[in-house]
This record gives sequence, C-alpha cells and structure tokens, in this order.
Amino acid sequence: MPKVPAVVELCIQAGLDLRKYPTRRRMKPVYSIEGRIVEFEDVADITESEMDLPSSDNNDLVDPHPLMTAARTIHTSSNSASGMVDWKQLSMRTLETWTHMVDGVKKMMESYKVWTCGYCPEVQVGPKGHKVRMCKASRHQSRNGLHAWQEATVEDIIGYNYVWHVENTDRPDLYNNLKRYYGKAPAVVELCVRGGAPIPDKYRSMMRVDVVHPNRDEVDLIA
Repeated sequence: MPKVPAVVELCIQAGLDLRKYPTRRRMKPVYSIEGRIVEFEDVADITESEMDLPSSDNNDLVDPHPLMTAARTIHTSSNSASGMVDWKQLSMRTLETWTHMVDGVKKMMESYKVWTCGYCPEVQVGPKGHKVRMCKASRHQSRNGLHAWQEATVEDIIGYNYVWHVENTDRPDLYNNLKRYYGKAPAVVELCVRGGAPIPDKYRSMMRVDVVHPNRDEVDLIA
C-alpha cells in the first residue's frame, strides 16, 4: 500500500483533490455496526465525475509542496538575468509559507483526527488507527507488532527537528560546557534565519537571542 506525507493526507481528507492521489468520496452516509464500517453504496455506480477530481486546467492551483513552490517562485523572479538569488527574500518567503502551513495543520487537526504510535513515529490520519502489524519499536513482540495509537500533535505530523541556534557563524564552534546558554529552533526556522529572514517573535525566547554567551575562558567563573 503506497504512503503519502501526513500533511498531504490530512489535506486530502479535509477536501483537497489531487490527480496524483485519486480519492473516493462517499456520496451516502455510512454506519458503524459493532466497530465495523458498513456502507450501502454500490461501488460500480461511482464514476470519475462523482469523485470530483480537479480538471487539467486547475492542476497548477494545487501543489502538495508549498515550500518548493515558494522557492521556485522566488528563484525565477529574483535576478534571473544575472543568475543571482536574493537569499533574504527567499528565506523570508519560505519562513512565511512554512508558518502558514503549520497554522493550517493546527486548524485542520481540530476537525480531523490524527493518530501516532507511542513507540514508533508511525502516523495515521483518520477516525482511528489501522491494525497493520508493522511496529518495529522496542518490545513490539509483546504487542504482536500492533501500534499503540494515541492522539498526535503538530510535531508528530510535521517534525520540527530542533537544532542549536548559532548566533554568529564566524565564531568558534559551540562549546559543550556552555550549552545551557545556547538556544534551539526548528531546522526550517534556523535555516531561514541564516539566510537573512528576521527571527519570528514566537521563537525569540526559544532561540535565547537575549542571552549573552560567555567566552570559553570564562567557564570557570560562572556560578
């Protein structure tokens, strides 16, 4: 069974139609009888028109990768004659698009259930988790490979991948004894800040931009 990114699957279940991922939409209500979904709709009666797939004229309006779309737009529109890229504009546009995607995922998760395994990073979008025995986490033998489903968070879907924030790349590498003075940020945010984008207000405290880092020779003087 093919897999799709969790964000794409969440958007599809919210109503997005992608020709690359054809989806069957139920036209009649279904019933749950003793935990099993029972539908009274004849599969043979469902045609491609009832699936409400987007026409070829609207293919350009739908893209499951908004960050790549923003990157292609900035790259083609900025200094195309000289072959130069405006990295600051590219970073600002990418960070804005990524923030918009995160806010949209949070909004959709209020209406559409998303589950994650408590032992492995498996994510399932739907009213309940599947029963495929494919969990390979620790002690999966006692569960016979079944996932331990629990309600997912935004971090389970997107995967922030927190990294250390480097205020000045010209300075020496980060020092282990001073790690309590260093901040962290999602990898996308750190990459965009390196490219010239301003630090978002919601990440300023996390990145600890207001903390003065002591020098390495001052480690012994710190209380």
